[in-house]
Amino acid sequence: MQLFPRRVERPMNDLFGELAEVLVQATDTHSKLLGHGYRERTRIAPKLHEQSTRAEELSRRISQRLAQSLITPYEAELLYDLALTIADAVDSMENTAELLVLSRVGALPTPLLEAAKGIERSAELTVAASWTLHRVRDLGDYYPQIRKLTRQGERLVRQSLAELYGRGGATTELLPLHDITASIGRTVALQESIARIADLLRVKDA
Repeated sequence: MQLFPRRVERPMNDLFGELAEVLVQATDTHSKLLGHGYRERTRIAPKLHEQSTRAEELSRRISQRLAQSLITPYEAELLYDLALTIADAVDSMENTAELLVLSRVGALPTPLLEAAKGIERSAELTVAASWTLHRVRDLGDYYPQIRKLTRQGERLVRQSLAELYGRGGATTELLPLHDITASIGRTVALQESIARIADLLRVKDA
């Protein structure tokens, strides 16, 4: 079954592909931001803001296109949620950037840098999956792969929190790092939400 009627299929695919590419670009910016110090972060952070703005614009365009499509309401709702969740993931990374710049924290724990690499890998899988949305049966093991990366990311976030509170320190130092860690954890969770929505489309088409 094809989710998109012929008259809108290519534009819809293009929009989802472009949105997923923005996600990939944002994860790259996010990793660079986490790995640098304050001065470089202030230079890099505006790029994430631009990417978040672009993701929001694309998700709105997708919602407008869905309103003109002939697909079922259930499928339209899932595709709408998919676009919004991708945009939310980019927004979550922008939130991490804002926290890093405002708090002026120094080097981040290694587990968080490793979690960022997992976020990048998830985005790479998502952009590949975005081009098969008109043939959802071809999604294959996309969701299981993302689930595996999510479990790894969650372990790294927990490890980072354990290290943070294990070393102790002033509350003014601990709270910003806690908020940054939680923000990265939210991005990890959103990546799985993206894949789960796509997999629901595959199950619906089975």
